Amino acid sequence: MNFEDYKEMRNSPLEDFATIHNVSEGAELFRLFESFQEARWAFRGQGSDRAPAAGIERVAVKPGVAEDFVMREFRRRAHQYVRDLPDIDDDLEWLALMQHHGAPTRLLDWTRSPHVAAFFAAESSNWKPSHKATAGDPVGPFIIWTVDTDKVNAEAALMLGLPENSDLSSRENFRRIYWTRPPEGIYLVAAVQPHRMNERLTIQQGVFLMANHVLFSFRDCLKGLLLHARRKHSRKWLHKIVCAPAMRLDVLSALDRVNISSATLFPGLDGFCKSLYVTPQIRETEDWPRVSQTSDREHWVKGAPARSGPPIARRRPGRRS
Repeated sequence: MNFEDYKEMRNSPLEDFATIHNVSEGAELFRLFESFQEARWAFRGQGSDRAPAAGIERVAVKPGVAEDFVMREFRRRAHQYVRDLPDIDDDLEWLALMQHHGAPTRLLDWTRSPHVAAFFAAESSNWKPSHKATAGDPVGPFIIWTVDTDKVNAEAALMLGLPENSDLSSRENFRRIYWTRPPEGIYLVAAVQPHRMNERLTIQQGVFLMANHVLFSFRDCLKGLLLHARRKHSRKWLHKIVCAPAMRLDVLSALDRVNISSATLFPGLDGFCKSLYVTPQIRETEDWPRVSQTSDREHWVKGAPARSGPPIARRRPGRRS
């Protein structure tokens, strides 16, 4: 990379390398998704308009030192919590396990499903209900980033001196990306998946994108790869879909009808309870069940037979009549 390209990589916004789509209605968004049906696309939904960033770069001033520390501590102590640990040299599976449980890593979560990405974007947006919103509150759009991972990985392999169809998730190639000090001027990202997929990755159709350089942001490394490939129609490899805030509940409602919610994307009681934050928001714009019109609320909530007559006084524990 020459000096002019380096300056462009560091100073230009990521949007300069993307095709921008502004969307104002849910139906329009779902029609747009039909343009990205091929398996080569990956999607990332974000609740606010910012460039994608990996967890380790968001929490650490010195991400290189922090990354090694976090991985070392996780490997030393994970056996106290997890029985089925990855092989010692399966670095990608170790990182995927860390990412799954919330540790900061260089991996960035993406999905093969545009609808899953749309859910995460809409659900995490800074929307406020009408009774809490004020005129001065800024409500920004929610964002869905889309990238052609086949093109990105082919270009990354070329930059690494590997055959175009190389499996960058293999142990040897991943080690080359993750552990080896990048050659001068080589900044790239790669789409990777561990060989063993956990339940959440499978359900969410998850895939990771990762920068090869821990001292540079994911954003800059992606720009570095696109600059390297700019004579090969690179602008079509990255898309940014900007969704108007007002369409949030329409999107969530439509996704809920096809069974995409926190309850299905995060199996277990925690995911189900998380889904109960969104369901009342959807119900506000649709028809509530007849809660406020029910004469016996307790019967409606508990599903118990309705009582007749006056309520029965409850006795205090240990007290005899």
